Amino acid sequence: MTRLLRRRGVIGPLVDIDLAAAFSVLALSGLVLNALVGSLAAMAFLGFGGLLLISDPQQSITLIARWWFLLLLPAYCMLSTLWSQYPEITLRASIQLMITLSIAVVMAGRVKPTTLVRALFVVYAVGVLASVTIGHHPAGAPWLGIFGSKNAFAAHIAVFALTSLAVVVDRHAGLLLRLSALGGLLISGPLMILAQSAGAIMMVVPCIAVMVLLLLTGRLTGNQKLFMTLGVIVAGAAFGLFILANGQSLLSEILEGSGKDPTLTGRTDLWATAFTFIAERPLQGIGFRAFWVAGFAPAEQLWAMFLVPSGAGFNFHNTYISNAVEIGLVGVALQAFLIYGGFLLIVLATILRPNPQNAFLVGLQMLVILRSFIEVEVFFEFSVRSILVLVTFIYGATGVLQEMRAGRQPSRPMPRQVHIRPLGVQP
Repeated sequence: MTRLLRRRGVIGPLVDIDLAAAFSVLALSGLVLNALVGSLAAMAFLGFGGLLLISDPQQSITLIARWWFLLLLPAYCMLSTLWSQYPEITLRASIQLMITLSIAVVMAGRVKPTTLVRALFVVYAVGVLASVTIGHHPAGAPWLGIFGSKNAFAAHIAVFALTSLAVVVDRHAGLLLRLSALGGLLISGPLMILAQSAGAIMMVVPCIAVMVLLLLTGRLTGNQKLFMTLGVIVAGAAFGLFILANGQSLLSEILEGSGKDPTLTGRTDLWATAFTFIAERPLQGIGFRAFWVAGFAPAEQLWAMFLVPSGAGFNFHNTYISNAVEIGLVGVALQAFLIYGGFLLIVLATILRPNPQNAFLVGLQMLVILRSFIEVEVFFEFSVRSILVLVTFIYGATGVLQEMRAGRQPSRPMPRQVHIRPLGVQP
C-alpha cells in the first residue's frame, strides 16, 4: 500500500511511512492502555489490526499459511464448540481468539523487533505516566494506578521495566530515548514497592538477570556459545522437572515468607473444583470460555464463596488448570508448545545473536512462564500477552533459522591475485 501511495503521489518521495509498524503499534496501544480507553480497546485493536491485514493482503495470507501451526490452538478452541455447554459463547470467543492470533502472526512477520520493542516502551511509559499523575493512590494502601488493582498495576510496571532495560542497552536508539528508558528503569522498582506486590518483584528480578546474562554472551566464541546452549537446555529441563515436582510447596514457602497467605488466598479451593471438572472430561474440557458464565451453578457458587459479583472477571489463577477445565489436556499441550517452544527458540536465537530485542523477548516470555502458575494471562481474545507469545515464537524461530542458514553457506574463496608486470621488465 505504501508503494501504491507513492506511485500516486499521495506520499512524497522523501517520506517513508512504515504502515505495518504504525498499524501494529496503534492496535497494541489500545490493549495495553485498556484501563484508559475502556470498551474502545477491542474496537481499536480490530480496526487497526484489520488495516494491518489488508494493507498487504498477499503477504498476510502468505504469513498465515507459513505459520499455520501456531493457529492450531484457536482452531481447537473453535472445535470445542461441538461439545461446549454454551456453544454460542465458545464460538464467539474462539473466532475472536483466531482473529487476535492471526493479527499477531502478521505483526511478527512485518514489523522489525527493534521497532516493536521501542514502541512497546513508549506505550507502557504512557500507562506509567498516567498511573502516576491521574491514577488511584490510596494513602497507606497499595497503589492501583489506572488499572483498578495492584496486581494489574504491578504487572504493567514489570513489563515496563523489561522494555526500559532493552532500550537502555540499545546502542542504536536515540540519546533522548535511552535517557528516558534509564529513568523508567530507575522508577520501576519504587513503583512496584508502592504497589506492594512482592510477587511482581520476585518475578521481574530473575527476568532482568537473565536478560543481562544473555546480552553478555556476545563476547563468547562460537564453541563457548554452543556449550552455553547445551547447558541452557539441560538446566531448563532440570528446572522444569523441579517445578513440576516441587512448584506448589516452593510457591507456598515464598508467599509465607513475604507475609501472604500460603494457600494463595483460597486458590486451593478453586483448584479443587477445577480438578473435579478436569477428571470428568480430561481430554477435551467443557468448552472454551464455557465455565465462568453467569447462571452456571458451579461458577455462581465460586463467585459467592469469594464475594465476587456474578459475571465479574474471575479465573482459576493458574493458566494450565484453567485451560484444562475449558479445553482439556489437548488444549493445554497446544498452549505449552507455544509458551515453552517459543521460550526455547528465543533463548537460542539470543545466544546465537545477542541483541537487546531478543533479550527483552526472553525476559518477557520468562515472566509469562513464572506468572502462568498463579495467574491466567494468555490465550484469550484481545490479550496483549497472548499476542507477544506468538510474536516471540516467530521472532525466535526466524532468528534460529537465519543463523543456521548463515552457518551452512560455504565461504567464498578469495579471488586470485594477478600480477601484471610492466612491459620490458624481466621476471
